[in-house]
Amino acid sequence: MIGTEIFTPGAQELIYGHEMITSLKGHAPNSTILCGNLGGPEIPGFETHKIVTINDKKVLITAIIDPILDKKAIHGLQVTDPLSALEKILETPHDLAIAVLHFSDAKARRLVRRIAGLDIAILGTQRGTMKESELINGCWLIKNNNHGKTIGYLDWDFTTGSPSTAKLIQINKLAYDADPKITELVDESEEWLRQHYVEIEKNKNEADDDLTVKVPYVGSHACSTCHPQITTSWQKTGHARAYASLQKKCKDFCPDCLPCHVTGSREHDKQGFRSPTATPDLFNIQCEECHGPAEDHIKDPKLPYGLKIEASTCSICHTANNDPEFFFEDDVKLIIH
Repeated sequence: MIGTEIFTPGAQELIYGHEMITSLKGHAPNSTILCGNLGGPEIPGFETHKIVTINDKKVLITAIIDPILDKKAIHGLQVTDPLSALEKILETPHDLAIAVLHFSDAKARRLVRRIAGLDIAILGTQRGTMKESELINGCWLIKNNNHGKTIGYLDWDFTTGSPSTAKLIQINKLAYDADPKITELVDESEEWLRQHYVEIEKNKNEADDDLTVKVPYVGSHACSTCHPQITTSWQKTGHARAYASLQKKCKDFCPDCLPCHVTGSREHDKQGFRSPTATPDLFNIQCEECHGPAEDHIKDPKLPYGLKIEASTCSICHTANNDPEFFFEDDVKLIIH
């Protein structure tokens, strides 16, 4: 619909499978689907790189995906070594080399430090924005967008071998009316993706002999016995409706969203919430998310309990990206008791 010329699928796209991605060629026959280190018996429709000629300058464009995503979404496709794949591609004659890196920020930086000849690396897997581009090992590391909130824009100066303009353009959703067709497509996608995660959960449960998970978290219902007034106060906060907010958006099984809408997520290096099926008693941001697991406290209330609530307690989820208007000194008053 937007006339994309080059598409570099990442983890979110690969969840839908190779056949769906290559079917996009039917909608945009002149587009190219790139991934430099995906292999397998047959992967028609994928190319490792593309050369675009602009004013006699050859611009090489490719994309590299993190092998760890193989376990998450790639549906049987084989992921080859990122470094060797990129080195081979860069042997193609070019004047400018651009690679979209579907890695975490830290892994992308490590790869850029080890590779020679790459001019621009665009971070395709990201959790926030970069105020300024970074120059690492002769390569400009940039972010192309922030979950639809921004659009990256860059002008390249071949004389200096550096960007003459590099910025993120903020997109104000209030300034644009939602396109009905896009809204419909997004809704369909969210519903499909939820069923995908539900199926994964179902298969995981069938493989487990026992769904009972022992965790040191007791849940807010146990806290209410001795702290009824505090529990009543908590129930009036947004924290008590955190999981419901995911359900409204078909995100209640989404592994990327769950950690900040449950208590004691293992994704946050805690030993609480495991999955919607295994630990449903830990839905929402309950007492123990901020104060710590209360198993020992329940056994002996005289024991010291209750972690100090600091800005770092909240900043795990209330990041500048997820909640740019969050200000600890003011917002903590909304939940204090």
